[in-house]
Amino acid sequence: METIKKDFDCVKMKNDIQAKIYADTKDMSFEEYKAYLALRLKKSPFRDRITRQKARHFSAAQAW
Repeated sequence: METIKKDFDCVKMKNDIQAKIYADTKDMSFEEYKAYLALRLKKSPFRDRITRQKARHFSAAQAW
């Protein structure tokens, strides 16, 4: 079996992103951390998708 050389390593990217978030937030209080997450969500290109999913899950939970 031949090994394929990859130009993009998604696990490394995920780890790099997590390390940056940790470095940015490690000294924050809980309130500061919540504000940080809210701002990140507001600026996210995936914001609409995330809020739609949240609304769907909330509606499904209320049905029970």
